[in-house]
Amino acid sequence: MKDKTLLSIVFIYIIIATATLINFDGTGDAGDSVMHYLFAKYAPIHLELYFNHWAKPIYVLFASPFAQFDFIGIKVFNVIVFGLTIVFTYKTAKAIDLKNKALTFLFLIGAPLYFTLTFSGLTEPLFALFLSIGFYWIIKERFIGAALLLSFLPFIRSEGLILLAIIGFYFLLKKQWKILPMLLFGHIVYSIAGYFIYNDLLWVFTKIPYNNLGSPYGKGELFHFIERLIYVLGVPIYILFWLGFISIVWKTIKNKLILEIKTLYLLGFISFIVAHSLFWYLGIFNSMGLIRVLVAISPITAIISLFGFNFLTEELIQSHKAKRLVQSLLITYTIVFPFTSNPAAINPKKDLELWGEQKSVIEVSDFLKKEGKLNGKLFYSHPYISEVLKIDHFDSKRHSEINSFNLSNIQKGDVIIWENWFAVVEQNLSLETLKNDYRLIKTHENISIDPIKGREIIFSVFEVK
Repeated sequence: MKDKTLLSIVFIYIIIATATLINFDGTGDAGDSVMHYLFAKYAPIHLELYFNHWAKPIYVLFASPFAQFDFIGIKVFNVIVFGLTIVFTYKTAKAIDLKNKALTFLFLIGAPLYFTLTFSGLTEPLFALFLSIGFYWIIKERFIGAALLLSFLPFIRSEGLILLAIIGFYFLLKKQWKILPMLLFGHIVYSIAGYFIYNDLLWVFTKIPYNNLGSPYGKGELFHFIERLIYVLGVPIYILFWLGFISIVWKTIKNKLILEIKTLYLLGFISFIVAHSLFWYLGIFNSMGLIRVLVAISPITAIISLFGFNFLTEELIQSHKAKRLVQSLLITYTIVFPFTSNPAAINPKKDLELWGEQKSVIEVSDFLKKEGKLNGKLFYSHPYISEVLKIDHFDSKRHSEINSFNLSNIQKGDVIIWENWFAVVEQNLSLETLKNDYRLIKTHENISIDPIKGREIIFSVFEVK
């Protein structure tokens, strides 16, 4: 905290984050973001939620106290998490003596998707924090602490297994044989702790929800993540990132870089992007091709982007005046870009406010309250309904997922809330099926096309005939 530059960075970040929290009510997305929040909120009531693989045990553990203050609490949690990531990424740049190290702050907060998903309940920001601290400790040669901390990455996001392999490879190259077993620490701790929930020491492997060679979300192009990285970073940082990538590859060939940059950052990025590209291309491990997963490696992309900035302005340009001019232009463009109309920039209405389907949830919920339809059990799959109605999402007496099996136990007075995304994609339940067996009491259609999913929003409410 004696570093005045770092203090200034933290101060600026607090002002920007606070203003965003006050002025925007979005949740990052309407699905996973809300579900992760619900797991964290109700974990103290249902202890098994602390050991749910999909929810991510470490995330639930850390986020749960904040989630008790509703969704604003979980947003504050991720704001703090991202702020600490900024601090440790800066400290890393300082530890490896990179010029213009303060720009790591700009390359994090100036990346549109990094910034907007800070205000969500998603797990990627916490993964990024653990990564930034772990890599910083490795560079400072605090190997034991780094290995123990990074061993928990798979319990924040499953891709942690990919990066653990790279981290293990690094320790092999460093001949740190005694450190390698410590990368198993997270699995050992959770295997034992979760045994009392599952009666299975191997639950950390057997309960992985992505452990299947298929996906209900289909498949896509092999270079999907490479092409759409521009929508994560924005145009100026995207350009600097690839300049940095080329610079690091060239210096690696010339053997002019420290081992940490060559393995943790270069190989770390390559392994992460290649793995997700293959998952989506092959349609395996429940991949949806979501580019938000790249937020998890934001400390890596920020450092690589700084290499690009320095390569261009400190190495290629020799004239002092020209260097200062180009640096000023790049910094200005990076600051201004998120506020432009570019498709890769921030669209506050789309990125920071509630989605159209969430506004529909509020209207449907108001109808249920007005009509006195909340006395029975509710069958639905849209997670935001639980938040709006303040229902314990995991209380089987109050709520069940909307699927054929659960509906076989519906009783008079219970209500079904069908919508044309989660009920269809996740539960494979058509509207026609419900119309044949239940009485339709409300249909809500949003006449505008949802800007996120590009579809009309439909909610239909049913009850027993």
